[in-house]
Order: sequence, then C-alpha cells, then structure tokens
Amino acid sequence: MTQAAAGHARDSTRRTPRRWFEDLGAFVTGAALLCVVGSLFLVAAVQSPTLLQWTGTPVAAVQEGGIAYYSFHGQTYTLDVTSPLQDSSTVYLDPAEPSNAIFSNPVTRWGDIATVGGPYCAAVILLALGFARRSRRRRLRERDLGPSPGSGLDHATLSRLLEQQRSTDPDHT
Repeated sequence: MTQAAAGHARDSTRRTPRRWFEDLGAFVTGAALLCVVGSLFLVAAVQSPTLLQWTGTPVAAVQEGGIAYYSFHGQTYTLDVTSPLQDSSTVYLDPAEPSNAIFSNPVTRWGDIATVGGPYCAAVILLALGFARRSRRRRLRERDLGPSPGSGLDHATLSRLLEQQRSTDPDHT
C-alpha cells in the first residue's frame, strides 16, 4: 500500500503558497511590516472623525458670519466655521444623525489615502521587486552566464598549458 493510499499524502494546498514566496526573505518581511503599518493607519482612520468624509452624505452648505448652514431632508442645521481653512461649500454628514457633520477637506482626504493606501502600495511594489529579482536570478542561473574555466584563453595557449601540466604531474602517465 502506498503512503498516499494510506492517508499520508502531502498537503499541496499548504505547500503552494509557501513556494510562491520562497527565496524572497527580506522582501516578504518588509511587505508584511508595511501591511501592519497600513492596517494600523486604517484602524486610526476608521476611529477618526474624518471617516465621515468617506462614509457620510455630502450636502451643500452656505457660510455666513462664521456659521455654515446646510439642509438635510427639509431640516436646516448649522455648523461653526472655526478656521478660515474650513472654507468649503460641502459638508459631509451622518444620515442617522444629521447634526453630526464635518466640512469637506481635500488635504485630509488625500492624507487618509496616503497614510492608509501608501503602505499597502509600497508592500505590493516591494513584493513585485522581490519576484522580479528572483525571476532574474533564476534566468541567470539557468543560462549560466558566468565564464567557464579557460574560456578566456585561445586554444593554442590552453593546449600548451595543459601539456605543461601533464608533463610536470608525476601521477599522470
């Protein structure tokens, strides 16, 4: 009875992903660390009040005298304009609680994209570089581009040196 028939077959589902990443060592470690950093930034972004810019409903706002006025489902709400940087005509609000709103801020949106998406993109690029390096090394190994011994000498010189070596070698008769 074979081992496979006896239930001792190799688990190929566990082995295949491991083979994908063999010979990548530091690239996989760096990508994993970047994914951890990206995940930490994602958790921070989800707990941030700026999450409303991603999940909230955008509505038009009119600013007058340091107060922004916006309407949602026929009801008017206000929002204090605490900084001149908050000069925006769009407010993002929570549909379940329309009084909970923030101003649209492209700098914050791009900051969220960079801090959350940046590490993940860098991890993908790092893995791609690792795969490319591994592929290049395998191709070079298969082609064996290294010089073979004696390939730099012409045939006459090589023959003379081999004959000289044979004549001085006492074991070679």
